[in-house]
Amino acid sequence: MSIAEHIVNERFYGAKSQTITDVDIVLEKEYGEHTLVLARVNDVLYQLFVDSEGRDRLADHVDEIREGLGVWHSEAPFPEGPYKPLRGEQSNTSLVAGDVMVKYFRKIEPGLNPDVELLGRIPDCPHVAPVLGYASTELDGEEHTLVMTQQFIPGTDGWKHALTTVTGSFAEDARMLGEATASVHMALAREFGTSSVPAETVADGLTARLDGLIKQAPELAEYREAAAAVYRELRGEIDLQRIHGDLHLGQTLRTADRYILIDFEGEPARPLAERKLPDSPLRDVAGMLRSIDYAAHFDGTHEQWGAEATIAFLEGYGTMELDQQLLDVYILDKALYEVAYEINNRPDWVHIPLAAVKQVLG
Repeated sequence: MSIAEHIVNERFYGAKSQTITDVDIVLEKEYGEHTLVLARVNDVLYQLFVDSEGRDRLADHVDEIREGLGVWHSEAPFPEGPYKPLRGEQSNTSLVAGDVMVKYFRKIEPGLNPDVELLGRIPDCPHVAPVLGYASTELDGEEHTLVMTQQFIPGTDGWKHALTTVTGSFAEDARMLGEATASVHMALAREFGTSSVPAETVADGLTARLDGLIKQAPELAEYREAAAAVYRELRGEIDLQRIHGDLHLGQTLRTADRYILIDFEGEPARPLAERKLPDSPLRDVAGMLRSIDYAAHFDGTHEQWGAEATIAFLEGYGTMELDQQLLDVYILDKALYEVAYEINNRPDWVHIPLAAVKQVLG
């Protein structure tokens, strides 16, 4: 079978621009004509269920593999089928069986996946879907999370819902989103604790992140000195805690009466160990505000819609807790990340985050 030939066509494979030079099968288990494998592709480990030609067929055969290569960690049994794939999933494969969602992680890394770790500790928060169980396997002495199950909560994708309101108002929804984000942050702070670091440490980290982005998108070099100067203006101690890490409208579900935050893995491009580090909750706030700005410019320009939604989100989150200077720093960091992404993937969209960069830099 040729995994290298077919994995490049999968949505969860994030290195499509790189030439595959090595594929190493780390674990495998045969299921008739198919094989469940953990394959290291160019040093990145992926979970695949392949046919004889190397094509991935996982979503069609969950009834066969269930918890797969892992050990099941839960008193609740793995759900029985039938399984219905969820549309729109990119980095993982998710399916629904009755009132349970099953998520197979595709990129496998050492350590308990933050999706399991964080949600497993805040089951009483009304703005998350509780974890029911997970499966993991041990490689080189470390646990690797393979699959998790959660309560399935029906809802509308937050991004899609926002776009339906751009000719009206999203303010009430944005306020609800702010309240939901604050609720999750408070729950995480209670469960995992808080800490603080000198502002200089945060500034150095953000500057290093920008230097990494410049390697991906050299066009950002012209903003390097101005951005670094903004970062250096931070003073005092910066409060840190566990956060979502990749919050935007598409990471939310609108139910009949509230918003649910989903996918707590953090930015998929960052190493798992880095995603598990405490960070400022304002990174999540900035992520949501940038997402609102994207929605405002997705199909035309709806400045008033975006401005009202931004104010409402901050009101819902609780403006008394906000440090505007620090929030602007994280908005700048996120917008620079977006510019690099758009340059390499959707150059016609680069004007959206670039406007935010210029606004913060003045």
